[in-house]
Order: sequence, then structure tokens, then C-alpha cells
Amino acid sequence: MHVRALTILAATLALAACVTTPREPQPPVLTLDAQGIQPTVSQLRIDFGRAQPGVIDTVSRLLGDGPEAVTTNAECGAGPVTSATWEDGLTLNFQNGDFVGWVSSDPDLGVAGGFRPGMSRLEMPQTSFQITTLGTEFSRSDINGILTEGDAAIRLLWAGTTCFFR
Repeated sequence: MHVRALTILAATLALAACVTTPREPQPPVLTLDAQGIQPTVSQLRIDFGRAQPGVIDTVSRLLGDGPEAVTTNAECGAGPVTSATWEDGLTLNFQNGDFVGWVSSDPDLGVAGGFRPGMSRLEMPQTSFQITTLGTEFSRSDINGILTEGDAAIRLLWAGTTCFFR
């Protein structure tokens, strides 16, 4: 009888070792807002107006990877804009070497106001919409966005200077 109890105990412990507990989702490493970027690991901000090399280096450290491209578009309405673009959908915009705006389609990055690319239109805070040549746009507290075709979800969010042609 004693051997049977030990066998049951060993089997129970073996099964318990196989069970994994669900992990809490990791918070985003940064939150994009109307003034720039707030890293979640620091109270120091990366506000618009900061120098391009420092912004790119800091964001690359936070994201664990550098931008896949840094390009300049000389034909933007606001003047030439240099953009650093990361693989998951974050683009930082610079003019004259200064950080001036961001654009994101990355659903894993936090955005002020609770917005996220991929968020259903029905989940969004009360927001007014406007039909433009880009599609269905919205703006709230200087965070702007555009919905997917069919207006079901957020496709893109941005703040500051961009290079959209309307």
C-alpha cells in the first residue's frame, strides 16, 4: 500500500510539472503620444525636438533592434523628412536632424488614449470620423489615425509631422 501511495504521489508531481501557468502579457516597451515617446522603463521622455541620432539609438535599444531603413523624402509638404522605419511598423520622422513625428501600424506598441493598430472601431473611445482622400480618419488629443478599408479597425496611428499626400 505504501508503494502505491508513493507511485500516485510521483505521478501527481510529474503531471503538475507539465502544467504551465499563463504568463501575463508583457507591457509595451514604449508608449507613443502627442508629444513623442514615453519609455515604460524610464520616466525620461523622448519628446519631439530631440536630435535624430540619440532618438534612433534609444528607440533601437528599447525595441531590441535597429531600423530596417532610414530614408529621406524631399517632396513632403512640410519640407524634406527623414524617416527611420522598424520592421514591425514604427516610423519616426525627422526634419533638420530633429525628431518631429511618428507613425505606427505596430499593434504591440502602446499609444496614448488607449488606441492600438488593429483595435476594432467599436472598441475605440468616443471619436469623430472624417472621410478624406486617405480614407476614414479620426483625431483625438493630437493623436491621429486612419481605419482599415471597410472601417472595421485602426490601420495606422500618428502624431506630429508626417508625409501623407492628400
